[in-house]
Amino acid sequence: MKIIVSHDVDHLYGKDHWFRDMIYPKLWVRSLIWLIKRKITFKEFFLRCISCFKGKRHRLEEVMAFDRAHGVDSVFFFGMNQGLGMSYRPDEARPMIQKVKDEGFLVGVHGIEYTDAEKIKKEKDTFTSLMGFEPDGIRMHYVRFDENTFENIAKAGYAFDSTEFDKPNNGTVKAPYKVGEMWEFPLAVMDGYLTQELESAKRETLARLEECKAAGLEYACVLFHDYQMCDDYKQIRDWYVWLIEYLDASEEYSFISYRDAVKELEG
Repeated sequence: MKIIVSHDVDHLYGKDHWFRDMIYPKLWVRSLIWLIKRKITFKEFFLRCISCFKGKRHRLEEVMAFDRAHGVDSVFFFGMNQGLGMSYRPDEARPMIQKVKDEGFLVGVHGIEYTDAEKIKKEKDTFTSLMGFEPDGIRMHYVRFDENTFENIAKAGYAFDSTEFDKPNNGTVKAPYKVGEMWEFPLAVMDGYLTQELESAKRETLARLEECKAAGLEYACVLFHDYQMCDDYKQIRDWYVWLIEYLDASEEYSFISYRDAVKELEG
């Protein structure tokens, strides 16, 4: 089975959230609850609480270095709009988008608008105008979609989307399928829906991969948010490291990019 890895870039700098949203108070409360439930360590709790004072919140360099070392041709989705705790502006993202592209990775749009066709197209046009080249694909922030989202994304001219996600145990894994001229790649494994505890997250992931194999899927899509590649999120960071090393060492799996998967599907 071929594994496609992607990263949603929800945060860039600490100042992105000063006076722009309520992400830090929500982070403190959520982290306290997880600490009380013993889902995270006190060190993780403390580091998360002081993260608002750090200049940098993204971990793009760390993730790119790790992915490159394991032959993972991943894609990074950047926001061209603001909402739901993603508050950096396109011009603030431009240098990092260019850096990621220069490092040889794919770059796409992390979409906010998922209901209005014109606004979906506007986010794509914003990216193209900002960077001078078109985005490789898109994923909606918080994997939000309705009955018209994928058709509207296809009309906007994207080659692929990877937004559809059925929560584990609430749906079935799905193979890529075409919407107009666009390919939709449903997600199989998403960090945000895993238990924060390392060993539990491993078991859940292995079960999901077995589900994909049992369904006869040729591709399985994995999402990891780059900002967690640090001690603040040690257990989920260690999960990602374990997963990539596990897949890299196994003869049952290989890595492929969305771009190359589209080429294969198109024949």
